[in-house]
Amino acid sequence: MLARRIIAVSPDKAFSKQISVALKASGGAVDTHTSLDTLGKGELQAALLVVHLDGPLAGAASELLPRLSGDTRVIAILPRSNLAAVVDIMQASDRVSGMMVAEDFDTRMLSSMATRVLAGDIFGLEKMILWGTQIHSFLVGDYQEKSLCISQISEFAELMGVRRKYREAIEQCVDEMLMNALYDAPVDDQGKQIFTEIPIKTRISLRVEQKVVVQYACDGTQFAVAVRDAFGTLERSTVLRYLHKCLHNEQQIDRKAGGAGLGLYLMTNSSTTVYFNVLPGVATEALCIFDLETPKLQLETFGFFTEKIDAAGRLATGPSRRLPSSVGHPVERRASRAPAPATPKGLVAVLIAAIVATLALVVAVAWPRLMGSGPKKTSVSIHTQPPGATIEIDGKNAGTVGPDGTLVVRDLEVGRAYPVVARADGYEPKRDVVQPRDGANDVTIVLAAQAPTVNLDSSPSGANVEIDGTSVGTTPLTLKTLEPGKTITITFKKAGFKDVVATLEVPGPGKDTRLIQPLPISSDLARIKLTSEPPGAQVVQNGTVLAGVTTPAEVLVEAGKPVKFTLTLQGKVPATIDTFTPGRGADGVVKHGKLIDGTLVNVTSNLEGKATLGQLAHCQSLELPAACMAPPGTYFLDVTVVPQNAAGGRVTRKLVVANKAKSEAVEFGYVEAPAGRTLQVGGGPGVKRAVFEVGNRKVTVTGGEDPPKTVTVNVKAGATVVAN
Repeated sequence: MLARRIIAVSPDKAFSKQISVALKASGGAVDTHTSLDTLGKGELQAALLVVHLDGPLAGAASELLPRLSGDTRVIAILPRSNLAAVVDIMQASDRVSGMMVAEDFDTRMLSSMATRVLAGDIFGLEKMILWGTQIHSFLVGDYQEKSLCISQISEFAELMGVRRKYREAIEQCVDEMLMNALYDAPVDDQGKQIFTEIPIKTRISLRVEQKVVVQYACDGTQFAVAVRDAFGTLERSTVLRYLHKCLHNEQQIDRKAGGAGLGLYLMTNSSTTVYFNVLPGVATEALCIFDLETPKLQLETFGFFTEKIDAAGRLATGPSRRLPSSVGHPVERRASRAPAPATPKGLVAVLIAAIVATLALVVAVAWPRLMGSGPKKTSVSIHTQPPGATIEIDGKNAGTVGPDGTLVVRDLEVGRAYPVVARADGYEPKRDVVQPRDGANDVTIVLAAQAPTVNLDSSPSGANVEIDGTSVGTTPLTLKTLEPGKTITITFKKAGFKDVVATLEVPGPGKDTRLIQPLPISSDLARIKLTSEPPGAQVVQNGTVLAGVTTPAEVLVEAGKPVKFTLTLQGKVPATIDTFTPGRGADGVVKHGKLIDGTLVNVTSNLEGKATLGQLAHCQSLELPAACMAPPGTYFLDVTVVPQNAAGGRVTRKLVVANKAKSEAVEFGYVEAPAGRTLQVGGGPGVKRAVFEVGNRKVTVTGGEDPPKTVTVNVKAGATVVAN
């Protein structure tokens, strides 16, 4: 039926079959196509369109998206991982729900994504992992619980045999998702973010009663984690805007209070799958999957989905509502309860009597204290390393340790045990128990520093990184083992580029920093940026096709040597970029080519030779048989053949090229001298064979005799004539 129709378009027949099988598993009626021609013209009506943007369909999105009608959703499949292309296509239309890559294509992932789009049931980690895999969960309400949750997930990953580099990526993504859910998602009843104007240091001391739900699981080949808040405020445009900014702006990272740009960018660069599931006003779920078998984590699947079914009461721990704008920090969000039924009068009398008795008991207990005979009080001096820690005693804020490292807490009962928690930004919370005694009480609490995080990248990526002479990995790289506050020397090395040495001060405990180092190209090379209109053209350099390189592209060439580029695209006239010689170390050299519509001209011959079509640069001296794409017009076709031991032949014809493919066949015959004789052609030296175009009425040659003898031959098409 129409509502469940799925259109699948791929230029690759084998890949199209894989797509069809995956989509049928999602419950749709699949209609497959290998080109846009078979789709016809006009509106496209379907529940889902899946398009493979490769080869001749690389630019098909711009043609297909405007033709969609109704509530048609789109899943786009790219040839390979390309975050910039993902963002551009999803920003082009809100219909695009998800993106995948054809490399290491997994039909199960496409089936899962199509089911999400068609059914709208999107929340929950169980939809993303193998059936039977155990799912673990954790509730997080504050910064302390966030750290505990990350630690527990990391321990689980290590227990499952997940390698360290993957564990670091998992920890980073979970941290970013939890920070967004705890401090970016909460809003008041006016839709304003509660924490917008609150400094980060103050935020982490507050507790969110509407807790965040964390789910995680591992099946041995994939590790998956999902974080769900109870607000549903994340917008698709916000996600794409932040990613576009990080990809293209010079100032990539949004550091303002509440900014999520860095977090989103890091998530998409350290996961193989990133999904955002939203039910507006109810819940937002961020989901990351890590392929544990891939040599390098890079984005393969991305999606933003909106729940279509009523999920109230299923997605959160209770019906939720916006917080009052007057609330200074998050409180538990619950719907108001219905009024209680009326209480019988007899029961009221009994309750009043019980209350009176209770009050009497309270007075009896409190009377000795009121008369000055209660427990003895004292004070405790709390010292922390480092200073500045916030102290909680018996669950209540007791103050902040001053610069001298001391906080005096008064009016504590002698002999009573008090639970104490010390917290400081960048340090692990420290718990202790204090039991004051009569007299002086000094307590020292030493907090363990959290590891700082240093994120290193280069432009372009893939550079080897050395710190103080020791190799530590390849960019992009995340390090969590550096000494806080230490100044380090970082060397970036990549073939074809100059080595770059940079210094960086490692941030303080628990803090993070990011360095993106541009790499200047080697003086022996030059970097050329190639663009075309339309994009997606194949690049030919000095007659050699550059495999897998399509415009827009950056190409490294040898400096000081002439180079010529030709841009080709199916159905278009190749664009030739004239030969030029780039200087040593040249960077930012841009070359552009415009490809126009053309008609294919095929030239054949019964003899080997070469063909030239007019003055077209790409149609000069082509080996026969030859094919050349030409714009409509009138041209002179020149065909020459030079058979062995023969005088060569040449044919020139006038061709009119219109909008339909044209074929031109040139047939040659020859006159062969009998044994012991030679032929003179045009006054030239004697030869055994003279070549001529079949179809000429006669061919005149001169026999090699004395006196000279002229042989005139009447020629029939296809005939071979021997002189006599």
